[in-house]
Amino acid sequence: MSDLIKQEKTAGKLVKLGMLQHVSEEVSKKHPDYRMLFQGQGKILLALTEEDDLPQKELAKRLDMTAQSTAEFVRKLEKKGLVSRVKSVSDKRIIIVSLTEAGRMETKKSIQVIPEYLKDLSDVELDQLGNILDKVNDRIYEEIKSADPTLHNKYHQMVMAYLLTKFDPDDHKF
Repeated sequence: MSDLIKQEKTAGKLVKLGMLQHVSEEVSKKHPDYRMLFQGQGKILLALTEEDDLPQKELAKRLDMTAQSTAEFVRKLEKKGLVSRVKSVSDKRIIIVSLTEAGRMETKKSIQVIPEYLKDLSDVELDQLGNILDKVNDRIYEEIKSADPTLHNKYHQMVMAYLLTKFDPDDHKF
């Protein structure tokens, strides 16, 4: 099969995925803050669900976030009563972040919005899919960024910049 035909078939599958995902998201809005799970604060809650009582620097490292972004998100979560911060007994310079009971309950509710179909993929397949999606998204960002500078395209660039800061605050593509 030629590359052009493969690309066309794959593009069709992406369109189908987008439509199915849109319907799935509409159906699964069980929780008012369901998008939080996919943003910085939600990522921190998930990481603490997997392993609680982590040093703040370790959280940043695991989530590939800057120390500043992590600190900001942790402060916001603390204000909401979802995490607590305490200084390490062995080294007062280290801040240990832990889930509160409210944080555990919030995370338990939020986890329900992770699409069920992703559970059918192995860790290797999830990594592969994530890498492929990163590559596709990077290309789409570049196309939007290099589009002709009309007011309409400037608007799209502003929307993309906003979305990037919401979903990946350490990604500075725009």
